Amino acid sequence: MSTRYRIAAEDWIEFEEERHQVTGTDGSLVRLRSESGHRQTIMLSELLSDPSFRAHTTPPDRPEAGGPALDPGGVLATLPDKARQAALELEAHLLEASTGFRSGDPLAPATGEPRPEYHPDLLHTQRVQNKAAELDYTERRIWQLLEDYQQQGLWALVDKRKARIRNPLKNIDPRIVQAIREQATAEKMDSSSTVGLRFLRRTQNRLDADYGPGEVPLPQRDVFRRLVKLLLTRSPSDPAYQRASDANQPDRHFGNVIAHRPGQLVMLDTTPLDVLAFDPGTSTTHRIELTIALDVATRSILAWRLTPEGTKAIDIGLLLADVMTPEPMRPAWADALRYSMLRVPYERLLTVDERLAEAAARPVIYPDTLLYDHGKPYKSEVVRRACLKWKIDLQDARKLKPTDKPHVERLFRRIREQFSEHVAGYKGFNVAHRGRTAEQQARWTLDEITEFFAEYVVAVYQRRHHQGLTLHGFPDLHVSPNETYSMAIGAAGYIDCPRDPDMYYELLPVASNNGRTIQPYGVELNGLTYNAPVLYEFRNATSPYPSGLWPIRYDPRNLLHAYFYNPRDTTWYVLEWTHALSDIQPFTDITLHEAKRLLTTRGLSPADQDEVAQALWDLQNRTDAPETWTKTDRKRAARDTHRGQAQARDQQRSAPAVTAEPPPLKSVPSPPTGPEDEDDLDIDLSTLTAAPVWRPYTRQQETD
Repeated sequence: MSTRYRIAAEDWIEFEEERHQVTGTDGSLVRLRSESGHRQTIMLSELLSDPSFRAHTTPPDRPEAGGPALDPGGVLATLPDKARQAALELEAHLLEASTGFRSGDPLAPATGEPRPEYHPDLLHTQRVQNKAAELDYTERRIWQLLEDYQQQGLWALVDKRKARIRNPLKNIDPRIVQAIREQATAEKMDSSSTVGLRFLRRTQNRLDADYGPGEVPLPQRDVFRRLVKLLLTRSPSDPAYQRASDANQPDRHFGNVIAHRPGQLVMLDTTPLDVLAFDPGTSTTHRIELTIALDVATRSILAWRLTPEGTKAIDIGLLLADVMTPEPMRPAWADALRYSMLRVPYERLLTVDERLAEAAARPVIYPDTLLYDHGKPYKSEVVRRACLKWKIDLQDARKLKPTDKPHVERLFRRIREQFSEHVAGYKGFNVAHRGRTAEQQARWTLDEITEFFAEYVVAVYQRRHHQGLTLHGFPDLHVSPNETYSMAIGAAGYIDCPRDPDMYYELLPVASNNGRTIQPYGVELNGLTYNAPVLYEFRNATSPYPSGLWPIRYDPRNLLHAYFYNPRDTTWYVLEWTHALSDIQPFTDITLHEAKRLLTTRGLSPADQDEVAQALWDLQNRTDAPETWTKTDRKRAARDTHRGQAQARDQQRSAPAVTAEPPPLKSVPSPPTGPEDEDDLDIDLSTLTAAPVWRPYTRQQETD
């Protein structure tokens, strides 16, 4: 009797001892693709007449024909206990019908085995008949189960109703699924919206634009919400910062950042510190930023800078100098925080760098490569020139991909948990986490917070065991960054860091990149005139530099001064602003720009330096009472004060520059001592006019 077969595309068959899938038919030809990927075309008559041909086999990677490709072993492991035990019990019955033993092993019989009706001496057909009678199955069913068990194993004995694969999207149009994902991607940076309203409307508009109005209608609102919850990790109604953060994550593994020795890779990054600083001069609070240099090999915080919001390029350049400069001990710190407690050959290192005698227990490392983001301060000329001077390689991360710097990003979270949350003025890392009284609780100035953070780094972070650092040979023993540094010194050695006394001045930017000319009245920089006695011998002189101009350096945090390098005595000199008022405070380049803008608004010339000085005077609120200051004025005053102090501290780390000579002292006549001068001392007090005195509580002017 001939057998009739139905073969269609995507059917699975067995041919030449291997499973194949039918990929198509063309008249009398059939195209096959094997599990190993081999493709062939064969005549249908030859395929059907081949003795190895068998139709409609279940693919090995699918528990059920037509279902999703799942691991059968994984499906078995996740079955309910009752369904799994039923399959195991049926397997024991089939093994007993085949071998006479429920375990299938004659060498491991159970008690009472083999039973007489399943004795191995009986024919196999007789044992199958007895098993069919015992289980109340037909004999054909037992043979079918045995055949399926040989082909598919235990999975063939599972009740498929209990192992039905869940597919919530089975009856959903794939075009709807695609539209939901595309619309969520388009709105990843938008404000949060309601799923059942705006997001549903925009998704329907996308479908109408792609396939025509009304061609692909969306399901009911409740069903649509369930679809969005199934398809998207973040719903459009979730907070916008969470969706933006998830959007920055790469869709695949980008690579591991590995460093084997100290300084091999140092990560730089800047983030807002979750603490508000208090300014006692203006009685206001302001936000601050934290810039960190992290050594990947030891997880050590090498340097840090806390600045008002808006980190400058000079801060990043000087941060590199801080990496190679020991952190000084504070008077109130315990001796346990000294550099000598790092368990390194301290006496030997002290002969190399005498600065370590009064240093804190923080590693001093010469970096090889810097990994930074695409921030404007990091790509400035100051940072590039500093790295070129010290032979440091630069490597930038991908734009808007914080996952390229996972170590420093995780460090920011640790700082928030271990430091920021315990400081008065903690404002949370997001508006949703901010308390109502954060500004009232702020009581520490920026300098005080900087000191607190320095103590936290040296006393807590560097000494605490890190989950990413382990003892060599003992992966279950965690060590601290300081301990890792001491082990790395023993393996890789210590590299002496440069100690250039003029490091601060060489990192400063050059005016107009190429330099300036020296005129009889001095040099012009940012529209201001600077002068010093040392310039007189170079006025109208051609510069020996290739550009023919003189490099004049300046610190944008304090434009009261500029700096000139004298090639004759190899000394740095301070140039003073000629129109600076005697008691004017240090001002930044941002404040100067604002002063010139105000002059332009008033119809005055920003090139008039006297007007500029007066505008700076007004901006620094020397004439108005502090209670009349606006929020912008308070922010500007706090920023200029702190950056002026930071500039002074950085300058003190280098060799002092030569300042202008003080004015000569004038002689004061001696007071009269002889009797002939006694008449000169007689003063008629009745002829003196009393000075006016202002009494606020009486609101009138009286005389005393």
